[in-house]
Amino acid sequence: MQMIHKILVGIDGSDSALNAANYAIKLAKEIEAELEIIYVIRFSTVNIDVGVLPVKIEKYEKERAVELVGKIKKQHPEIKISDIEPIGLPISEINKAIENWKPDLFIIGHHTHHFLEHLYMGSIEKKLLSNLQIPLVIVPEDYKC
Repeated sequence: MQMIHKILVGIDGSDSALNAANYAIKLAKEIEAELEIIYVIRFSTVNIDVGVLPVKIEKYEKERAVELVGKIKKQHPEIKISDIEPIGLPISEINKAIENWKPDLFIIGHHTHHFLEHLYMGSIEKKLLSNLQIPLVIVPEDYKC
């Protein structure tokens, strides 16, 4: 049986992602595993004609990610939490992080999607299930630690 030594948790600032982070932190404490948080900052596709530059959006998202991860670390000073905030496509950046850091488990929060969004965009969860080479835990949106 493979032991879990490293846990990667994906967050995006949503309540379900924070629930997943809390679940991952609790699990990491219980099994004395390392924990890394990944917050993927998506490429910005803003229309420059309206005066909002993609660089500004990405900078804002980066600041938001750093603030959120800092908050999580402050709430849980007893556990070492590493973090990365890559800019790119979520699936691609998550796979790169898994390839580089080699976690034993990946944890994310489940997001409820509107029917049309799910139909046209698909879900990150579904894309991860067909892509990942390590076990995935999807924490329910209403889960509370």
